[in-house]
Amino acid sequence: MRAAVIGYNIFAVGGTTQSNLNLLTTLNQHYASTVYFNYLPFNATDTHQLKRRHHGLAKTQFALIKGLFEQEGQSAGPYDVIWITREDLFPLSTIFRNANPQALIVGEVHTPLALLDDDLPGLNDLSCVRVATPSIKEAFEERYNFKRIYVQTVGLDHLKWGKIDDQLSPNFVVQSRFFEKQKDIMYSLRLINDLKQHGKTNFHLYIQGTGADEFDYRSYIDGNHLRSMVSINRPLPRHYTYLSTSKFETLGYSIAETVAQGHQVLAYLGDDDVIYENFKDVPMVHWIEKHSLAEDADKMIAISQHAVTTDEFEQSQAALKTMAADYYSRFIDRTHQFEDLEFNLQPLTDKDKLQIQQTIENKLGPLNPGLTRRIYYRMIKAPIFKKIFGLRFFQRVKKKVK
Repeated sequence: MRAAVIGYNIFAVGGTTQSNLNLLTTLNQHYASTVYFNYLPFNATDTHQLKRRHHGLAKTQFALIKGLFEQEGQSAGPYDVIWITREDLFPLSTIFRNANPQALIVGEVHTPLALLDDDLPGLNDLSCVRVATPSIKEAFEERYNFKRIYVQTVGLDHLKWGKIDDQLSPNFVVQSRFFEKQKDIMYSLRLINDLKQHGKTNFHLYIQGTGADEFDYRSYIDGNHLRSMVSINRPLPRHYTYLSTSKFETLGYSIAETVAQGHQVLAYLGDDDVIYENFKDVPMVHWIEKHSLAEDADKMIAISQHAVTTDEFEQSQAALKTMAADYYSRFIDRTHQFEDLEFNLQPLTDKDKLQIQQTIENKLGPLNPGLTRRIYYRMIKAPIFKKIFGLRFFQRVKKKVK
């Protein structure tokens, strides 16, 4: 049996990347071969380094999505199971469905529904859609009038289990993509500033991540004289509380990873309460509501004075292990009902494929990037260029290559 996974860029850092790595590792235990189709360009060095870091990918072959649109390019089949792991790539389901009429084609919803478009081309050629929680399932079904949905969290096989951090600490950590529209890291900075305004200058916030919004964070830090209380991309302390102020998550990988390592978490419920839905049964996760900056700052003070108990630690790790257990068997059980569905297939013309390509490119940029875009992709992988050219340079270039 053969499986394929289609995604935007498995060579980048992020929750969807980790989900795809976990998925491929699991599939390689159950399928004779797997192929990963990447949207952004990559080279042999990229794949070599990725396989060296993740041994579970040894059987995986890598291909470019653009090959699906070329005359002598990558074949769209045969595959038994196909995962499309980005909503903007759902239109590819039409190509894969025509090449694999009986395949199980799963569309994964990783983007919070509040950030999704009202129209999702390609949805009807999917066998089913995977969502993370019952509330997302209900909302997705109502919004898109689509009923072939199953609920299963992303894989958690990568979690590394640590020892309890039961030391009191004024340190807080944020690890996230610098994507303010979703992550709301600025709220974390505002909390630290509130503590400073009230004389609580012993607190320290460590922020780790990458993204164009880093310039805005540094500007806020400098404008409010917070350099003594905030560090960006510096080594983390041994003892800390993890802070999550993200507006939306379909899971919240960083929360799960932190608890697995033994650290407690202070997290926002989420604008749609999905983060709370995922971790409400994990005692080491405590909650803020964003109703009042002062109230949430007080909760930071309170949790800095709370030492994790052995019971909290054991119950939290047990809850995570329950979430992580039996991923593949749960997948089989929950998708069995969507096997062998009949689809009204029509032969795909070159014009049809061109329209699919244009639909995707309108969202994600050209499949055949020009020289400026290729140089940009290579430069953002190397931190030294950020130091040489500065964040403003990359913000300007990013606008030009979009």
